[in-house]
Amino acid sequence: MPHAADNRTLKHGCIVMASGVGARFGGNKLMAELCGTPLVGHVVRATDGLFSRRVVVTRHADVAALCETLGAQVILHDEPCRNDTVRLGMEAMDGCDTVTFVQGDQPLIRPASIVALLRAAERDAAGAAKRDAAGRGVADVVGCDAVGAALADTAEDYAMGLDAVKCDVDAAAGCDAAESDVSGATKHDAVGCNAAESSVARIWRTSFDGVPGAPVLFPSWAFDELRSLPRGKGGGFVAKTHAECVRTIEVSSEWELFDVDTCDDLERLQTHVARCGSAGLPR
Repeated sequence: MPHAADNRTLKHGCIVMASGVGARFGGNKLMAELCGTPLVGHVVRATDGLFSRRVVVTRHADVAALCETLGAQVILHDEPCRNDTVRLGMEAMDGCDTVTFVQGDQPLIRPASIVALLRAAERDAAGAAKRDAAGRGVADVVGCDAVGAALADTAEDYAMGLDAVKCDVDAAAGCDAAESDVSGATKHDAVGCNAAESSVARIWRTSFDGVPGAPVLFPSWAFDELRSLPRGKGGGFVAKTHAECVRTIEVSSEWELFDVDTCDDLERLQTHVARCGSAGLPR
């Protein structure tokens, strides 16, 4: 399978946030299993081949060991706060034009949904280039349709390979790639930053039923703020500060954005996956 980064105009980075202590779970939730694979393992697999740079930031040695076996770069640390995790991840993102934050406890997130964020950023870049070219009197600039198509193909190829997992987690997320609209359609927030009127690259985040969640993609103008977050804050702080520049992309199932905080959450997820399996969209 070709690496998606080979077909892009932007260099995309990814930070997998895997430093939570699991206080409400009663321990390290990231190594709890769903269909025989630790939660964070599902997330790492969902990001495979989609980014130029990817790093898992964790304070757990067992998470670090697992992710390294899965081919991911790892930063193992003992810093206390969420802003520390973000800062450490950002230190590994040199040269990137965007950074996408993915949560290590969302095992049903689909590659196609992540690709939709990347395609949106590519469209922003292509639109800005066309406006710049028009301002210089240049007739046109090649757009990013081919790039988006290549990204979508990469996500589809990846999704077809999920048969190696013991159960059909992708189907359980409730997103049949043939039926989902996330690869191309976007749902815009009601506020600010109209794509036709502004040259500012957007913050793109996933949502379900209009409620925003993670993953979240940040353009390069937000990097300095991400590196210097207030104590205990994460990327959401920057997104709220610049709410007028936030856009959302709808996923087709709430289960994609479902994060595991407690043992009850994990039980709900296991029940959902067992019920849905490969039967298709959940009811």
